[in-house]
This record gives sequence, structure tokens and C-alpha cells, in this order.
Amino acid sequence: MENNLSAVEDSKPVIFVTGFGPFAGHPTNASQSAVELLAKGNLEEELGVRLVTEILKVEYDYVKKTVPQRWKELMPKLTIHVGVSGISETLVLEQLAHNTGYMRKDNCGCVPKNGMCYPDGSDVIQSSIRMDLISSTVNKATCVKLPCVKSTDPGRFLCDFTFYLSLVEDKCRSAFIHVPMLRMFTAEEIAAALAIAIKEMYLQVMEMDNRTKVAEVNGNPTTNQVCQNGESMEQLAAAV
Repeated sequence: MENNLSAVEDSKPVIFVTGFGPFAGHPTNASQSAVELLAKGNLEEELGVRLVTEILKVEYDYVKKTVPQRWKELMPKLTIHVGVSGISETLVLEQLAHNTGYMRKDNCGCVPKNGMCYPDGSDVIQSSIRMDLISSTVNKATCVKLPCVKSTDPGRFLCDFTFYLSLVEDKCRSAFIHVPMLRMFTAEEIAAALAIAIKEMYLQVMEMDNRTKVAEVNGNPTTNQVCQNGESMEQLAAAV
């Protein structure tokens, strides 16, 4: 699918943002529309980062191959996956993802073997990013028209599946955001809300890296396993 993986230089911290292409019931995917607008905005200049965007196919096998590959290639400071929700009227920040229960067929009519990501994976992995703090900041932003909430149910489809794959790579640098359909808000309004959320997530990750003195090259971590020892952003904050 479309991406800007080679569009910019490699000398800045990387924020990797993905959306999804069309699937059943969503011939125009709001996540794709919003992420494409986000790439045209000024996040790179505001944060001094390299913003890499990509639109993923709604296919389990494709995502399972692509997501770990991007982590290896980009060594991102932060990865945010964006997907559309057919029922939400808000921006939804997902706190966790599941390893099993994937029985809904993708665009190829397929499901993962045994309905799971990894045979030896944890049942649930939580992001260490404080989604409650992010949602509070988004809700206070006067320029944002979308309400924002935290969730613990990404839906057991490609959204949940993709998020889990990234959490396995690094739970301190992974996030998932569900956006409403375009009949509720415009792509511009959704992109504006995403930008605020992403900024706050990036600041949280920067704070964590400063406190843990993580090794970096060009602002990106040299290892993805920075806080897989179980420390959360909340625990790191309490230690200061």
C-alpha cells in the first residue's frame, strides 16, 4: 500500500504512523484519509522528527510480515496505528491488545492460524503509554472537535492484531487509535485530533527515554526492548 518510507532523511527521531485501506463496509477508510492528511501537516517541524506514514492492507498475513519488518527498518521512537471504528463517535485510545480470538475474516477471506498472533504470546499486552493522560489533553484542546476516550477493547480484528504485533516489539513505544467514520467528522477534524494525541504520546516517550537514559542513534532507540521489564510510564514518573 502507499507509504512515504523513503521520502525523508534518516537523521531525526522517527514517528511511524499507519492507517488501513478499505475493507467490507468501509470503501473509504477514515483512518487512511486522516493519516494521509497528517502526513501533509506540520508535525515534523513542530517536533523535530521524521514522520513516516504507511497505509496497511486489511490482511492478517500482510500485517504480520510488515509490522515487525518496519520496527527493524525504522527503529522508531514511537509507533501509532490508526484504524476506523464503525460504532465510535469519539477518538478512542486503546490501552491493550489481545493475542487470541481472531476469527473474523480479512479482505482475503482468511484468519490467522488458531485465531492467534503468536502461539507462545501473552494473552494480553498493555501499552505503557498513559492513555488516560493523552485523552485528558486532547479533550482540553480547544482546536479539537472530537471527544477522546480510553478503551481496553480494540475489537479482535486487524486493529487489535496489528497493535499486538507492535506491543510485542516495544510496549513503551506503541499505540493504537480508533477514529470515527467520516460521516461523523471530516478527515481534517480527525487529523487535527490525531496530531494532538501523537504530540502528547511523543512527549511521554521522550520523558521516559530521558529518565532511563536509553541509548539512541539520531534520536531513535538502539533497542526496542527499553521497558519490557514491566515498568510503566506511571511507575517511571513515580520514581522521580
